[in-house]
Amino acid sequence: MLKRYILQLFIVSAITVLIFQFQSCSPEEIIKTVTTVEVTAKDRLDSANAQAIRKYGAGTKLALIMGKNVKANGKTELSAISLATNPDSVGAWLYVFRVPSDTSLRIYTPNPLPTTSDCIELTAFFSPTQLVNLIQDTSARNIVSGALNIILTTDIGVTTSPSALLNSDASLNLANNTNPVIKFDSGFLPSSSSLNGASFFSSGTNQSRNMILIPAAGTLNLPAYITSLTGFPADLWIVQYNKTNSSNQSESLILGTVVQSGQMMGIPNLSLQSPVINLSKY
Repeated sequence: MLKRYILQLFIVSAITVLIFQFQSCSPEEIIKTVTTVEVTAKDRLDSANAQAIRKYGAGTKLALIMGKNVKANGKTELSAISLATNPDSVGAWLYVFRVPSDTSLRIYTPNPLPTTSDCIELTAFFSPTQLVNLIQDTSARNIVSGALNIILTTDIGVTTSPSALLNSDASLNLANNTNPVIKFDSGFLPSSSSLNGASFFSSGTNQSRNMILIPAAGTLNLPAYITSLTGFPADLWIVQYNKTNSSNQSESLILGTVVQSGQMMGIPNLSLQSPVINLSKY
């Protein structure tokens, strides 16, 4: 509680300073400028990586990225007021690193204050085990949460170079608009599907999106079960779509997209190729 109070006090104090700095602006401009910043996943990745390496050593490596409440444009809306009020409910990107000295995890999030380009370390305020609870109410929960558990407990991380990674907006565009999508039924029989993010969100209310960049090789381990799938990447962007349907029930769709331009997954015997795979049926 003391650490949380200190963080809240720091951010509120910073906001107060900024208000004085922007006192020549109108009240509406001050509120908008001070409280809201939108960023894609890669906008602050280099900063988070540099800060983590500087503090914890050269062997520090990216384990995963989690995006909470990602907007339709592939960005998260950072709110300094929300962070000061409740750090656990930050709707932002979380950059999770593994530290070589003790193999534990460190978590960073973009600094929401305007004119900044750095990140804030949230390790003391956010339990890494909460990452497992991101994927809920879906038949994909076991396979994805199992992958997250492996990431949390073993020395595995993202191997794709940050410069080569598709940004969150590009991945979300693939998940939204790709047709066909590769799909497997409960018996691991492959087929094509026209269900993508846009069609899933063509109905329903309370729509939201979460995204995770994970080291898929050795975690999801799909090729071991689906031998006909080719081109499965070492890392994978996972997009979780949530909504409330007309029966007032919660529904989720989980799609995995490739993480580099030009990557393609395929089912040769069906002459089917796609940069997106439906994970919701597992």
